[in-house]
Amino acid sequence: MAKEPDNIVLRRLREIRATLDEHSKQLQALPRIEKQLADLSKVLRYSMGQNSETEFRQSQQEARIDELFRQLEKLLGDKQPT
Repeated sequence: MAKEPDNIVLRRLREIRATLDEHSKQLQALPRIEKQLADLSKVLRYSMGQNSETEFRQSQQEARIDELFRQLEKLLGDKQPT
């Protein structure tokens, strides 16, 4: 009878050890995951910067195109008989 409680305790300790081993394996992957997140963060920051710069350039180009159309309409308007 005295061995039964020991067996229960040992069984529980083995279960705890197995869980700890599993957690240890998961924690070993953490540096790799952190590096992947850092790389993703760099890519996102670069992409967002590129997006902002592209929008700025596009608005400048649209303003220039609008100005050129106004000048063209003025030139064509001057040449038409009134």
